[in-house]
Amino acid sequence: MKEYKAWVQNTVSPFTNLEFSFMEYPKLGQEELIIETKAATLNFADLLLSSGMYQSNPRLPFVPGFEVAGYVKECSSDSNFSIGDRVVAATTVFRSGRHGSFGEICVASENLTYKLPENVSFEDGAAILMSYLTSDFALHRRAQIKPNELIMINAAAGGVGLAAVQLAKISGARVIAAVGSEEKKELIKQFGPELVINYQEENVNEIIEGVFGKRPLDILYDQVGGDAYQQGIRLLGSEGRALIVGFASGNIPSQILSYLLVKNISIMGVFMISFENNDREYLKKRMELIFDLFINQQIEPIYKTIKFDEIINYLDLIGRRKTVGRIVALR
Repeated sequence: MKEYKAWVQNTVSPFTNLEFSFMEYPKLGQEELIIETKAATLNFADLLLSSGMYQSNPRLPFVPGFEVAGYVKECSSDSNFSIGDRVVAATTVFRSGRHGSFGEICVASENLTYKLPENVSFEDGAAILMSYLTSDFALHRRAQIKPNELIMINAAAGGVGLAAVQLAKISGARVIAAVGSEEKKELIKQFGPELVINYQEENVNEIIEGVFGKRPLDILYDQVGGDAYQQGIRLLGSEGRALIVGFASGNIPSQILSYLLVKNISIMGVFMISFENNDREYLKKRMELIFDLFINQQIEPIYKTIKFDEIINYLDLIGRRKTVGRIVALR
């Protein structure tokens, strides 16, 4: 039986039980690619996947890892890609696939694979892919953000949050960045949000009112859930939009329906992967635009590169909220 080396999850258990061992080699499915991994991005969702808490869970054993940059190793004869193409991709782990990017190779959907420009490195591509594409999808496709709108971005020092701050500013919005420590507060200032708040130590309502007066939020960008979401939703004004990007706190909030009703507030789910089949051309064009922004130095991903054998250590740091930006493992 043909095999490859990978970080393998053999049981539904914490990520600390990942084993670097052999995994059966995948068969190439319809509209799928097998990619040789050069860079793999670590995500909080990998922790949920290992513990069986993600919204779709692969059959055991499986290899975690949602994002990859590398070379096309295998493709079908009628593919839009060729063997040797440099690409970034979302792996099929997003939809219960078993071969994520924490291995020598992985499986990706053609519809969520994008050619990597020659002047963009594998590590840059891996750091950019899902953080910027998700934030772009949230801000433009879902919220339809406009110049001078006031947006608060929770967990703004994470990879997705940093991308949202930069893209919202490019759109001409007024940005409030909410973070969980003084270290993260200092980091985010370099990206020029109008206001940065440490929501762990400061009174969010008082600080926002001190800068913006009684002006309410137009958009809440939330990937935390729990208390951060409940506080943010009450700051939205009439016809405000709440973007639900994730639940990093582990607390999925209940909705204050009476408040949503009287304020005409819209709650918008953000799961860009669902557009894999619905509007693949839209995502492709937006990814090309994002790479152009990077090449023209209009966006700057913040990330740390690590060795492949350090993946477990850094998943632990992600779980304890001890990282800033993105973590990219190199092979």
